[in-house]
Amino acid sequence: MASAAVLPVSVPTCLGARETVDIGLSTLNLQRLENPQASLHQCATKYGAQMIRSVFDKLEENAKEASFEEINLSDNRIGDEGAAWLKAGLSGNTTLKTLLLPRTDMTATGVKAIGALIGECPNIETVVLSSNTVDEDGLVGEFCDGLAKNKSLKSLYIGVCRLGSKGIEPLCQGPLKSHPSLEHISLTYNRLEAAAATTLSEMLRTNKALRYLDVCGNSLGPEGAAAICEGLKANKGRLQKLGLAQNAIRLEGGEALVNFFLSGKSLEYLDIRHNRINYRDMMKLRALLEKTMDDESDGWLYLFDNCTRQLFANGSN
Repeated sequence: MASAAVLPVSVPTCLGARETVDIGLSTLNLQRLENPQASLHQCATKYGAQMIRSVFDKLEENAKEASFEEINLSDNRIGDEGAAWLKAGLSGNTTLKTLLLPRTDMTATGVKAIGALIGECPNIETVVLSSNTVDEDGLVGEFCDGLAKNKSLKSLYIGVCRLGSKGIEPLCQGPLKSHPSLEHISLTYNRLEAAAATTLSEMLRTNKALRYLDVCGNSLGPEGAAAICEGLKANKGRLQKLGLAQNAIRLEGGEALVNFFLSGKSLEYLDIRHNRINYRDMMKLRALLEKTMDDESDGWLYLFDNCTRQLFANGSN
């Protein structure tokens, strides 16, 4: 039996119609991909910036504060204007914990507004900003200032944002060096090269909270893999999970990471799949792994220490 509506209101859509949305619930979910008769374009353009503004206008008309714990605007083209309305409507909000904004057509301007919002939400824990066109200057200033101000965020996704090696410098040299609660960050598919690995390595030396670093789908190369290993050594075992798949690290980088993985038990998960390690080189890595492996494996998953630690590796062209 469906639950009764709490605060249903009529709001305009970008398709020229109006729709009823319940803004009294703890979750505001405007991701609408479930109707097979609608095109992805229609789904993405249905709720725009005007919808976001209307939600907060309706709350004000009813003398209500936003009580959303989760807001999901994934795959809606709210753009920078929508991000600005979110910042205005949610600043200082104490209930928001999860904000999902992947593929929302934001540029650096919108992402900076969300960064400022993060700094004003004392209980926010998860923010997803992946697949927005941020570019290398997008995290400078307002975004990093907001993240530095925040003390509650645990997981941050900013993958596929075209940051480049220079784009992560303000993040790693600023708030990530000492953020007290951020345990997971995704920087996948961001055009990162070896220089970015040096930046990440320096961050790992001082960061005490990060447990999972995901940089899969970049181009760190063997030199970058070696730099990451140096950062891991200085990190003193605080980082527990590392994703480095699809980074062209080759045998040299693979050996460095495998040797670090085998040197202690702090790293519980390591992914180095699809890294241009050919079959012969993979056999060399396998010889290293077999010394401490729990059992034989012909696949990509290698288990250690009573299956409590995982290493993913494979030979590829």
